[in-house]
Amino acid sequence: MAELSPSSGATSAPSKWPPALLAAAGILLSVVLELVHLRAYLDPTTASFCAVGGSFDCDTVALSRFSVVLGVPLPIWGAAGFVAMLIAALRRSRLLLPLAAVSALASVALLLEELLHIGSVCVMCEGVHLIAIMLLLVAWRQRHVTRPTTAKTAALELALPALIVIVAGLVVPPYWSLVSWKSGVRYAHGVDEEGREWIGAEDPKVTVVEYVDYGCPHCAVAASKMRMLVAEHPNEIRLVRHHQPRMRCKLGSQCQYARAAICAAKQDLFWQMDDWLFRHAAGHEKTDLEQAAVDVGFDHAALVECMDKPETYAEADTYASAARKAKIRSVPGYIVDGEQLPITEVHATILESL
Repeated sequence: MAELSPSSGATSAPSKWPPALLAAAGILLSVVLELVHLRAYLDPTTASFCAVGGSFDCDTVALSRFSVVLGVPLPIWGAAGFVAMLIAALRRSRLLLPLAAVSALASVALLLEELLHIGSVCVMCEGVHLIAIMLLLVAWRQRHVTRPTTAKTAALELALPALIVIVAGLVVPPYWSLVSWKSGVRYAHGVDEEGREWIGAEDPKVTVVEYVDYGCPHCAVAASKMRMLVAEHPNEIRLVRHHQPRMRCKLGSQCQYARAAICAAKQDLFWQMDDWLFRHAAGHEKTDLEQAAVDVGFDHAALVECMDKPETYAEADTYASAARKAKIRSVPGYIVDGEQLPITEVHATILESL
């Protein structure tokens, strides 16, 4: 058995339980965050228990671009990392310090992502970040009383965490993937009497008007769920898209996503652009509309020219004014067969009407 480093003596070795307990707490919080992540995608009608306002919203962070890394949800990566640190702490392994350092650096990077790009902070995530930093401090203080690490012992200590990530990548279904019509619009679609794009039933039993802002992550998830419902009942449900940009559409750079969708509609590419924007713009103030044009088959110069026209701004602003007149206070918003409903009742009401 490897001996403790002689510099401090075995009798004076500090307890292995502080770092072990911190790692265990990190595992627990990571599991809770994975449940938050799962529910944010699978049940967008339910707000997270740690959503306490626009600036502190776990759901917004759960729906952000780095919530899934290499096909594995970030909380699972976090849980695997804390399992590695728990094993290292219990074995008094010298591997604990570099693991804790990587974890602390990742925590700082993710906090900066929340502040600079997402615009919202996840309270539970900050609990995980705090634990990671505390583990680094403890590991640094105990660095002289750890056991030397060989390639063999490192492999043994990292085997279980690596297995967790690999199994998650192979077994966990990609529940975070939004329903896509990238391959083409397979259902009937057109324009209603108010000039709004619709898809689904030509002679519907239920008409759903969905008010969205393409920059809203919650809208992207809710719209994906509604697409699934339309796909299940394409001859009974008609989905009507109503833009609800959160900023007034004035000449300049405002409501660019709504304007891009309006211009795509003029080329009969609305639902392709709708799909692209939800997949790339949600959670971002800006996105690469040149790439959007390439992906949906729209000449970029023509798209820019159309988006910059005063009448395009006016049309986008008309949507926003109509949403305010309909008393849609937030997005996503829904009117089902002429009745405004809270998001928690929308799917049940639709299914009861079929």
